[in-house]
Amino acid sequence: MRSWQRLKEYARTHGWGYTLRRLGEKAGQVYLGTWDRQWRREKASPEELERQRAHPPAAGLISVVIPVYNTRQVFLRELLDSLKAQSYPEWEAVLYDGGSTLRETAELLDRAAGEDPRFRVFHGKENRGIAGNTNAAIAEARGAYIALCDHDDILTPDALWRMAEAIQRDHPDLLYSDEDMMTENGKHHMDPHFKPDFQPETLAADNYISHLGVIRAELLRDVGGFREGYDGSQDHELYLRIARRTDRIVHVPYILYTWRKLSTSLSRQHLDQCLWAGCRANEDLSPIPVTAIPVDQKIRLWYDFPRDKTVEAIVFGSAEEECRAAFEDLEAQAPWPALRATLAVTDLEGLRDTLNQAAAESEADYLLFLDAAGMVETRHFFRELLMYAQMDGVGGVTPVLTDQKGSITFGGWVGGRNDQMGLLSGAGGPRDRMNKVHNVDGVSPCCMMVRRDQFVPFGRSDPSRRYVYTPHAVFLCEDMAVIQMDGTV
Repeated sequence: MRSWQRLKEYARTHGWGYTLRRLGEKAGQVYLGTWDRQWRREKASPEELERQRAHPPAAGLISVVIPVYNTRQVFLRELLDSLKAQSYPEWEAVLYDGGSTLRETAELLDRAAGEDPRFRVFHGKENRGIAGNTNAAIAEARGAYIALCDHDDILTPDALWRMAEAIQRDHPDLLYSDEDMMTENGKHHMDPHFKPDFQPETLAADNYISHLGVIRAELLRDVGGFREGYDGSQDHELYLRIARRTDRIVHVPYILYTWRKLSTSLSRQHLDQCLWAGCRANEDLSPIPVTAIPVDQKIRLWYDFPRDKTVEAIVFGSAEEECRAAFEDLEAQAPWPALRATLAVTDLEGLRDTLNQAAAESEADYLLFLDAAGMVETRHFFRELLMYAQMDGVGGVTPVLTDQKGSITFGGWVGGRNDQMGLLSGAGGPRDRMNKVHNVDGVSPCCMMVRRDQFVPFGRSDPSRRYVYTPHAVFLCEDMAVIQMDGTV
């Protein structure tokens, strides 16, 4: 019954069409091994692993810290075997057993330590929880970098070599890799997660970093390791704290970690607890005061935002009457006390120069570019955009753009593509990304807001700027004016 309830809840927020499609994808991965085949093609070959062993990066000792408590023997053995198979030679595994009551767990740990001195085992008298057990392991780690690993997961043979290569090259404070999942019986890989480079707004709403995370030991200890009281989102809280201290964060774009999909995991049995912990972490750590609560099994954030700032709506279209009507509709649908208008009559060929000139002449605090052919569908439209446009470094915020049937026409450029196009609004897509606030590579002038002093003229690019998509503001737009990643219209 619980599975049926989860299915109905998923269908409520995503629609039955998308739900059935996802069920088909999951069934293919679990029963037909559809991801297994690609995983086998892409994993490091024996020849590549030999090359890595012959050329180890100069990164020094990496400590893999593993909190252990009553781990099933088969799972723990597979983890230990994956460590022994590493192509990078300079590693140690610090395993802290939090008073396991299963005799087989302690016996396997002691046997591993006796066979290989790189396994350093410590037995605690009581279970301190995930955070406490991990902190105890961190205290014993000797490496300059510390890798975080769960007691029932698996590292690929090249995991530490790839991390060491990035350490030697970039000397980062935090590294993270792509990951996938494994069925509980270990027969099939599934749900690959190909992650973006570091994205602060994405991290606030969703712990996309997760595994494999490797942190400079000095920084990890300086920030105090894991904090008690955030079980279920303890790594999310830690990454948020680290992101406030440093921007030396590197994404290593390889699947290096396999997370075992267990029905007994905290995130499956007590999802609400994990989400509330993630919400508390945001409220505790955000540089802008924020209220956070779980909504539809996601972290929903409401930042304080400036209510006394002026907004200039630069409404563009082919006729003045059309632009004026669009502005009047904006005033009616989403009122804002300090709203003014610039009506930019232009065709597509002259659009870029017209918008840039209007922005240059504006004295407003914020600029809202708006296609007169579209329509605002959200009453709290300004709040949802201003919350992110106020942030330093944000070069543009886009709502979700949909057609009259509710299908997405635009949700931000990602990798130069608009892959979300045609997806039913609310369906979410992979990892429910389109239902969460996240960073994108670029936005469209069809509907975007930016703080005036952060605006980069269309046709130019600035790598210091980042762009934000929010699904909580909706703009009805059938045909959009196209802006490429480099800012050209």
